[in-house]
Amino acid sequence: MSKQFWEVWLEDEEKRDADFQKYLASKKIKKETETKELVQGHIEKADHNLKFVKSTLDLKEFNDWAIVSAYYTIYHASLALCSLKGYSTKDHSATLLILIKEFYNQGLDEDEIEMISSTTIEKEEVLYYIEARSKRTKASYSTQKIFDRKEAESIRLKAIAFVNKVKEIIESID
Repeated sequence: MSKQFWEVWLEDEEKRDADFQKYLASKKIKKETETKELVQGHIEKADHNLKFVKSTLDLKEFNDWAIVSAYYTIYHASLALCSLKGYSTKDHSATLLILIKEFYNQGLDEDEIEMISSTTIEKEEVLYYIEARSKRTKASYSTQKIFDRKEAESIRLKAIAFVNKVKEIIESID
C-alpha cells in the first residue's frame, strides 16, 4: 500500500521542501504581506462556520452540510496558520503542505522544541484535517442524503478542538 502525499511530506523533508518550491513557482502558494488581517479574517470565518455547523446539526436532517461546514471550519483555521507564516493559498493540498512544513514537529533540538511547543501542530491535528477533507468530499459530491449525526457531531468537535489549537498558536506568536 503506497503512502498518501501528506504522509510522504511528514517523513521526507527533501520532498516536502521540493514540493513547496514547486507550489511557490506555480503560484499555488503565494507570499502575503497583509498577514494580520488575513489571520483575523480566517479565524472569524472559522468561528462563523462553527455556529453554522451547530445550527445545521440542530435541524437534524442536514448532517451532510454539517460535515461540509465543519471541514471548512478546519480549512479556514488552517488558512489562518498559513497567513501567520506569510502565505496564502486556495489549494487544499498546498494548505496542508504549509501546515506540515511550518507547524509539524521538525528535527529541532530539545530546547527549541520546548520553546515552540505551543506553536507546533501534532500529527493528530494534521490527521483531523485529512479526515475532515475526505468526509467533506463525500458529503458534497455523493448522492447519499443521510449522514450519521454522530459522525457529523464528531467532526464538529474535532473542528472546535482544531480551531482552539490554532487560536492558541496565534496567541503564542502575537
